[in-house]
Amino acid sequence: MSIRDQLKKREEERSTPKGNGLNEGLPEGVTRYVRLGSELKDGRQFVMLADPDSWYFYFCHEDGDFATRATFVKKHTCLHSPKGTGANLDSYKKPNGGACISCKAKAKRKLYFMIPVFDLEYNTWRVLDVKEFHAMNLIGDYDKLEKAAKKFNKEYSLVGDVIKVTKTSDGKSYSLESGDAEVPAEAAQFVGFEFPYEELANFREVDDIIALLNEADPEHVDKSVLGGADQPPADGAPIEVKDEDLPF
Repeated sequence: MSIRDQLKKREEERSTPKGNGLNEGLPEGVTRYVRLGSELKDGRQFVMLADPDSWYFYFCHEDGDFATRATFVKKHTCLHSPKGTGANLDSYKKPNGGACISCKAKAKRKLYFMIPVFDLEYNTWRVLDVKEFHAMNLIGDYDKLEKAAKKFNKEYSLVGDVIKVTKTSDGKSYSLESGDAEVPAEAAQFVGFEFPYEELANFREVDDIIALLNEADPEHVDKSVLGGADQPPADGAPIEVKDEDLPF
């Protein structure tokens, strides 16, 4: 394999979520992540697999301009994020430069949620990966549906039942309503299942994150914290040069 092919493969591996077999059991071209724009365009029915308190939350660093489609900081998972469910949001809501170099570089940080669902078409689990704003809308709809149903059955839970997720009428967010499809028997095995959220979130190595930050718009990150031969530490400490940093 030529050096060009090796470098190309290395870049592809960096952009691919970790975990072998993550998309196993799905047709070619279909991923564990539901494509929100295209797959939810006309609404899609799923079985809900967890209540909002058990949805996985994590943070991403990203920055850009939607109007001009300019990217200031390429999206990547913040290392100051939990690796699974059950974490306390208060412990992670503030940036932590000691845990994440992107926090230290003051890159913009946003909250995301992964919602586990059973896909009726593909007969396996997938996730809706949504920003905080969309999650709040979906939780509001979730609570309204469950509250109405509990008037007739106090033991009712939306978990394990069919829901329909679609775009809102203004196209800016997503809504959740009751579905009318049958609940397949296969869905029950994924209620309470330990989904591989750490792999799904694609936590990168620090060196890869530093490379992304070096490529970022200098107006949107503090590159002085990244170090490097041409950027001496702010405190004037000597620079440690590793063998791989040498030009020969």
